[in-house]
Amino acid sequence: MYLSNPQRIKKVLLHLANRPFDLPFYLKNSLGSQSPLDLQLPWWSLSSIRYVEKKIPDSLKVFEWGSGGSTLFLGKNFHSVKSIEHDTKWFEEVNLKVSQSRLASIQLRLAEINLANQEAFENCAYLKALDHEVDFVVVDGEDHFGPDSTWSARTSCFQKAQKFISKGGIILVDDSWRYPEIRNLSKAKNIEIHEGIGPCRAGVTSTDLHFY
Repeated sequence: MYLSNPQRIKKVLLHLANRPFDLPFYLKNSLGSQSPLDLQLPWWSLSSIRYVEKKIPDSLKVFEWGSGGSTLFLGKNFHSVKSIEHDTKWFEEVNLKVSQSRLASIQLRLAEINLANQEAFENCAYLKALDHEVDFVVVDGEDHFGPDSTWSARTSCFQKAQKFISKGGIILVDDSWRYPEIRNLSKAKNIEIHEGIGPCRAGVTSTDLHFY
């Protein structure tokens, strides 16, 4: 979050004071040197990871923008996962991990991205990779978004996802604190905001689940 270091530390301490059972995870997986890809975990909030792992049926068809530890996590928990990546070097690293994991559920695809402006992004292969109905969409991946940005790729991805989400489906938006407009655009029946610590991040984040 866009906070000063003292504010960030205070927020973490408050979270751990209210959820002391998260402390072992925080010490082991949030402050260590491993990456989410090493841990085979998403870079989401911990409570959203636990929710997806324990409460979402493994039969759902998953589509993901932005690959990494989340791809392997999803591959372990769902029968069908299509993940879209734009960075060639990162694609090769993730693809190696996928091959080593022998998870047949994962389809990892490389697609061109154009972040020059909103119109260019909405016409690139990365966004257009979602062209069929799915049950669970993960809005993550590259955005180049900051406090002075006038548009966000993830907002465009979310709007695209709403066109293809199945009845009863779920859209997950990572780092949702950056994109308050997404909650206003959502046509979901219910939105759950999971704020807290997560793997490989010293501070806190928020991950939203939109239920349709």
